[in-house]
Amino acid sequence: MTDIRELLEQGESATVEFKTSLADNKKIVETIAAMATVGGGLVLVGVRDDGRVLGLRLGEGDQERLVQRVLAHTDPKVYVDLELIDIDSRPVLCIRVPPGDGPHLASGRAYYRSGPATVAMSRDEYERRLLDRLRESSGFERRIDDGLRLTEIDESEVRRFAESARQRGPLPTGGSQDELELLRRLHLVRGDLTTVGGVLLFGRYPQGPFPQSTIRAKAVRGASVDAVAIEGSLFQQIDRAADFVARNLRIRPVLTELVRQDLPELPLSAVREVIANAVAHRDYRSTAPIQLRLDDRGLSVWNPGHFPPPITPALLRQDHPSVPTNPLVARVLYLAGYIEQWGTGTQRVIQAMRDQGNPEPLFEEAKESGIRVILPLPRGLTDRLSLRQQKLLGETKPGSEVRTAEYARQAGVAHRTALQDLRGLEDLGLVTRLGRGKACRWMIL
Repeated sequence: MTDIRELLEQGESATVEFKTSLADNKKIVETIAAMATVGGGLVLVGVRDDGRVLGLRLGEGDQERLVQRVLAHTDPKVYVDLELIDIDSRPVLCIRVPPGDGPHLASGRAYYRSGPATVAMSRDEYERRLLDRLRESSGFERRIDDGLRLTEIDESEVRRFAESARQRGPLPTGGSQDELELLRRLHLVRGDLTTVGGVLLFGRYPQGPFPQSTIRAKAVRGASVDAVAIEGSLFQQIDRAADFVARNLRIRPVLTELVRQDLPELPLSAVREVIANAVAHRDYRSTAPIQLRLDDRGLSVWNPGHFPPPITPALLRQDHPSVPTNPLVARVLYLAGYIEQWGTGTQRVIQAMRDQGNPEPLFEEAKESGIRVILPLPRGLTDRLSLRQQKLLGETKPGSEVRTAEYARQAGVAHRTALQDLRGLEDLGLVTRLGRGKACRWMIL
């Protein structure tokens, strides 16, 4: 509900449209086709153009008739999700539009979204997008072959996904509770075969047929090195990679409104978002794995692929359409809550970094034909440390204990100077004191 209120305050955009009623359902269908073409969106019925909630009176069967009209008048068909919600005791119909796989027609005409407007597509633009769709229709996530049988699918994983996704909203199941029917509705199964996307998302061991579907993760923090190859389903890879980064981050004090909070060096919400985007948008035809590296400068996440037009690194810093490389995979990750509202993930990463006092992230298309996102560690922290203190943190594993005399001997300084260094690190939340007097030790955090 909070997200809906925020959308009402922000107003209409390329991914959000307000309608006062279902009376002009022709325009609604056109808007749905346009949103599916540019990456999905949300239509709120019962709301004025200025965001004021009027409410909606629905008759029996109105929702079902709308769904049938959308299916009858869109090509390729758009399977929308409907949900009736209450805002200030007024009913509003939420129409969630999934991202499509090419230009969608509404009553034989192609449309796209230009800001908050639904615009008829020119013939040249439609033909260009259609060629792109035909080229991508054999995209890797849609590929099937005789080796990808339904036995590859872990039904318990599908059930877990369905239970989690239903807490966020309705699923395109047509009322069925059958896991196989859900996969068909998500275009992950055809006949008795599953697509590449189905195996990547719900396979018992996706790395069998697709060994490139891995994340190579390495953390180098001073003298400490942690390296793993992360496998499993795409859900498991995101969870395990986020956990890997979290365990290799140090805790630092952050002052917000004169209140000290002990937080990781990077906001974990931003870390998870960047990893989920890499998994959703990578080119799975490439034999290269996703590469994740954490060091004392920051986190770098590289994935094989490129920015699809019209996306550029600069555009990621503002409102932009969502153009997923793997729309079927991206939709499932969205339904499960691993990806939030379409086209806003990079902006949430930027804001999370700002809120925690970190430098802004960097987005770049790397020379080696891949996309790299860098989340820098906080500036200014190392500037406040002496070379002795930096060396101590860089060469000592977190959790290790150091005595003042031992540090003084290694650093070649007087006991008083060593004590000042360690107290300074304590003030910054980088070490903690254990014991007093001769029993005093300092644990590296």
